[in-house]
Amino acid sequence: FKNSLIDVTKHMALRGIFLSHETVRLWSQKIGSDVALKFRSRRRGKCGKKWHMDITYLKIKGYDVYLYRAIDKIGNLIDVYLSDKRDKKAAEQFFKSCEKTTGVHPMQITTDKEPAFVDAIKNALGNDVKHRDIKYMNNRMEQNHRGTKSRTGPMKGFKDNWCAMIFCHTFEEIRQFFYMPNKTTAERRRLFASKFQEFSKMAYQTA
Repeated sequence: FKNSLIDVTKHMALRGIFLSHETVRLWSQKIGSDVALKFRSRRRGKCGKKWHMDITYLKIKGYDVYLYRAIDKIGNLIDVYLSDKRDKKAAEQFFKSCEKTTGVHPMQITTDKEPAFVDAIKNALGNDVKHRDIKYMNNRMEQNHRGTKSRTGPMKGFKDNWCAMIFCHTFEEIRQFFYMPNKTTAERRRLFASKFQEFSKMAYQTA
């Protein structure tokens, strides 16, 4: 979005209308957030019941914060949650958010051996959810962090929690929109144009 809006400001400048970079930044934040909310509502009820969950780190003002992330068995996004703390309370809030966002009650959750997850899953989702914390079974989630890290790494951190939260939710939802599991490389290339057209249409409608 941001690059598109910068192009708009250039065209407007040619016509004698000048916009500040701050205006462009605020536009990109608003449009990104609105589109992310649309994508989020569209995928309600469309994920599997076997989840993989893990925590990764982000830098905000030079300090570590915790990004809770979850995907289903085939890699579809469940939810993301940014927290200053890594404890049972934060984990409970995340699992509740996952169920509320997706409208799906999981039958199984795979995590690492974080002690707080045992009680958090029971308190947030109930005793009927199977919890697996066996080593190597969560490699799928570990590898999935790479997409987020490849974006946040070059940025060298965020200046405040609000910007970090907007980025995480927007990036993850857009990434999920273009995610095409069980497709060959050729099929993805063929489908990308139509996906991008749909994405652009939603973005301009929001703007």
